[in-house]
Amino acid sequence: MSCKLQRLAVLLFALFLSLTLSPIRESMAIELSPHLHKKVFENGLTLLVKETPGVNVATVQIWVKTGSVYEEANEAGITHLIEHMIFKGTPTRGPGGVARDIEELGGKINAYTSYEYTVYHATLSARHWAAAMEVLTDAIFHSSFDPEELAREKKVVLEEIRMRNDRPTIKLFQALMTEAYTTHPYRLPIIGTMESVSSFSRADILRYMDRHYHPEDFAVVVVGNVKVAEVVDKVKSLMADRPAGKQDQPVLPVEPPQRQAHLFLLEEEINQTHLALAFPISRFDNPDTPVLDVLTQILGQGETSRLYDQLRNNKGLVYRIDASAFTPRDAGLLEITATLDTDKVLPAISAALEEIFKLKYQSVSDEELERAKRYLESDFIFNLERVEGQAKVLGSFEFLAGDPRENDYLEKVQLVSRADIKRVANKYFTATSLTAGVLSPRGKRPALSKAGLQEMLAKAEKGAIESLPPSLIPEAYLTNVHTFKLPNGIRLLVREDRDIPTVAIRVVFPGGQMAETTDTNGASAFISEILPKGTKKLSAQEVAVKVADMAGNLSGFNGKNTFGVKAEFLSRFFPAGFELVRDIVITPAFNAEEAEKIRPELLAQIKQQEDSLPSLAFREFNRLLFKSHPYALNTLGSEAMIAQFTTEQLKTIYEKQARPDRMIITVAGDVNAEQVRDAAEKLFAGWAGTPIDSQLTESSFPPPKPPKKPELFTLSRDKEQVHIIIGFIGASLTSDDRWALEVLDTVLSGQSGRLFMELRDKKSLAYSLSSFSMLGLGTGSFGIYIGTSPEKKENAIKAVWQELSRIQEELISGEELQKAKNSLISEYEMGLQTRSSQALELALAEIYGLGQDFGNRYLREISAVTPEKVLEVARKYILMHQYVMVAVGGAVANAADAAGNRSPGE
Repeated sequence: MSCKLQRLAVLLFALFLSLTLSPIRESMAIELSPHLHKKVFENGLTLLVKETPGVNVATVQIWVKTGSVYEEANEAGITHLIEHMIFKGTPTRGPGGVARDIEELGGKINAYTSYEYTVYHATLSARHWAAAMEVLTDAIFHSSFDPEELAREKKVVLEEIRMRNDRPTIKLFQALMTEAYTTHPYRLPIIGTMESVSSFSRADILRYMDRHYHPEDFAVVVVGNVKVAEVVDKVKSLMADRPAGKQDQPVLPVEPPQRQAHLFLLEEEINQTHLALAFPISRFDNPDTPVLDVLTQILGQGETSRLYDQLRNNKGLVYRIDASAFTPRDAGLLEITATLDTDKVLPAISAALEEIFKLKYQSVSDEELERAKRYLESDFIFNLERVEGQAKVLGSFEFLAGDPRENDYLEKVQLVSRADIKRVANKYFTATSLTAGVLSPRGKRPALSKAGLQEMLAKAEKGAIESLPPSLIPEAYLTNVHTFKLPNGIRLLVREDRDIPTVAIRVVFPGGQMAETTDTNGASAFISEILPKGTKKLSAQEVAVKVADMAGNLSGFNGKNTFGVKAEFLSRFFPAGFELVRDIVITPAFNAEEAEKIRPELLAQIKQQEDSLPSLAFREFNRLLFKSHPYALNTLGSEAMIAQFTTEQLKTIYEKQARPDRMIITVAGDVNAEQVRDAAEKLFAGWAGTPIDSQLTESSFPPPKPPKKPELFTLSRDKEQVHIIIGFIGASLTSDDRWALEVLDTVLSGQSGRLFMELRDKKSLAYSLSSFSMLGLGTGSFGIYIGTSPEKKENAIKAVWQELSRIQEELISGEELQKAKNSLISEYEMGLQTRSSQALELALAEIYGLGQDFGNRYLREISAVTPEKVLEVARKYILMHQYVMVAVGGAVANAADAAGNRSPGE
């Protein structure tokens, strides 16, 4: 009798229902749906009866809730051996008598063993269903297990093992399960091993049956032209008086998350190469199961599937390829198998992975989705044509879902959306979760290593993104941009958008904090305030009146790396507004009287910074982290320098930095690009600026190195809260790591981020908290900010270190990743709604050399971030021994007190 090592067909193993049933009293059979009844006897035995009066056939199936996963270490294969022995005779039926009695009635009898249950079944004319029930119950409950018969049957099973070992597809499958599962018993062969099967005695079998063959472990399923009452009476007479067992189902080990891609290579005396790829997926009762079934259908089932169409039809890389979803009681696998020539293994893996990863980035078509649903429904329904198929569905749903009704599954299949497919693809298809295996002819092992597989995974992910058709690539708002270079070196970028009659102007120069030293700290802030306060021809008041008359806004600005002038007007005032901007940029007054009005305001801002504990904490954090780098300086400036700057000093600094060859002008809004260019050439003609030799670039200052050891700083204030920053050297604006760091920052931050959920929602350790990632020129910072009460600070710091350790130890989930990407992309797109933000975006992208297509690149790069890349940057930048910690506020006595619990690395 053969052992059907089934990874049950997708529709029968991917069983998922949310329905639960109330306890059923022994005295009655409940009608669950038309013709379907369920009864649970007092001893725990379950009976399912489905009347099909239109067919004069019946099937009797006895399902036992035990399979290979419940075997102990020394019992490998005993469940399957028992399945064989059940048919080897009882006290009233000799060897062969069980099968003979069914066959004499014109019926068929068989059995199979799976990972989680064993099924004994007979199908025959409905007239004889009662006789079939008697034969099966006699075989199961009264088997003799004759030692001589056992010895003979063990030899049969050993031959079955040898036969299976000679089959390449089975050998590859078993190797795949062993490699993909490191802990769970799914990794072990259902049939057992030569050694284990050879060792079994009659006593071993009886001990196993005493643990697992009790009424509460059984479900009797009868489908056919039968009467419910008659079946109930028959089962009651045969089995209802059997005593219930006392042992609970053993608890199985949980398979840990896979941390890196697995690879195995096998060689055999075969002629054709076999390939297997697998990704861990959910268990059968997870809501993702119907989605995974639809995804699997689209990916690799049938000649219209993506893998078949691309790898076989278009590229000729494989002879056969298909996909299946194994979703058992515990975590399952999505498997892709193929037969091919050895020299095509590497390109086939690359092509298959790219097709798999495409599902993460582009939605499937409506046609694909509906076709997949129809196929699933059709397969499911055709399987119900025979009474055996109906009984198999009922038994599977009862054992795996606790409810035999199947309608809910089909309903959920119909509800699967294109977005659901992308969601589960992002959740399960990660580079570290792949298991790949190749079984090749001896001496023809493909040149594939784990490092090579990792490289293929990275290229496949990139290829999936780059292959997106233009219509599916998310577009930034910054289209229709015209770029010009004026004769004196000014770069002009104009974005035409005629929908709303407004226009924004930005004039930007490299500079800001990055160009300051301790002797000039605050000059950028002072300059940005005094620039709009008059020109050589206009006083500050006259400038203000002109701006007001145009109902506009005009001011200076400064930041870490840039400074300049910004303005917004109604588009009908653009010519006059542009001319005013030109006057302020080329001929600023630097009026001493205006400077004395500005000076006390700047000094007041510095004093206010002392009163804002979060601002004070960040100021001290930057000072310690960046040391001699300009980013260590206060963005507001030093009180001493603000107090003594003269207008001549400010003018000299300005003229060195504000030159046409360093200048970017961006205009966004209701304008004509050619007309703006003509106006700019006329307005700025003849302006050459003050030539100097130096240019401000990323290499102007060497990036600071991470602290050699933790640096702790405290500043006590008579306040009710303490504000803590734990931070590290981060990435620069042009670093390839910036994208994953932004995702990491988003995963940690926000009201649904890890920090908020763990420290605030679950533990109430902080009111305000977030992570941050500052991207600068040549360097940056990454860290955590916490605002909490002094008595909670130690626990809050400890909790932060725990979260930072966790983000370095395990991959973020697919849901977290997609949520972070959606948040970043939405935030970016929403941030570009105004003309002023568009003008600034164009200016900064140009001045940093990020390219005019930075918007599209941003969306592509964020979309391409993988959990593996987030883990990589977390380990690279969150250095447990090399950080700065600052604590400012109440009850902060000293550095040791501020540090609270040290990092896990200390």
